[in-house]
Amino acid sequence: MILVMPEGDDSYYVNSATQPRDRFEDYIVNDLIGDVESKFPVLSSRSSRAIAGISMGGFGAVTLALGHPDLFFFAAAISPALDVPSRPFSIKRISQWEHYRSIFGPWGSQARQSRDPFLVVRGVDPAKVPYLYLTCGDKEGLLPANRRFAALLEGLHYRYEFHVVPGGHDWSQWNQRLPMLLQKLSEYVMAR
Repeated sequence: MILVMPEGDDSYYVNSATQPRDRFEDYIVNDLIGDVESKFPVLSSRSSRAIAGISMGGFGAVTLALGHPDLFFFAAAISPALDVPSRPFSIKRISQWEHYRSIFGPWGSQARQSRDPFLVVRGVDPAKVPYLYLTCGDKEGLLPANRRFAALLEGLHYRYEFHVVPGGHDWSQWNQRLPMLLQKLSEYVMAR
């Protein structure tokens, strides 16, 4: 197994709606996968690829799995910030909101909607999407959004599991989740 942890800056691993040079989704699905498969002795098929991430990376893992279901058989997200594209304007977080606008596009735009996992998940065939493994800490502000997303997955009959675990949005909680994630990935590989 080869683990690759690409830098995503503050991109949420999507192609920016306003910055033509910020093409992080293209980087992952076109460049990174091809680069790994050309330089390492790995199988080059969907059945041998998984994607995972934490927080912003968890958002990226979920949206890349939904947007490119032909690339991965398993996707995991620890504390994913799934609600970022739908967060309303707040004067307290104006600089963050402006940054999100540059990534996801203007509020209500097609660009923003196409990057919102709560909307994207409704237009994808659940039978084609990778198995989704999601966790979120019981003291995280992201927990309500993650619960809503899990309920949506349930209602749409996706193959997934969601765990509420002890902890906050920090490395103490995440470090405890990584062995569970790798164990689940191993179990899922063996069961196939």
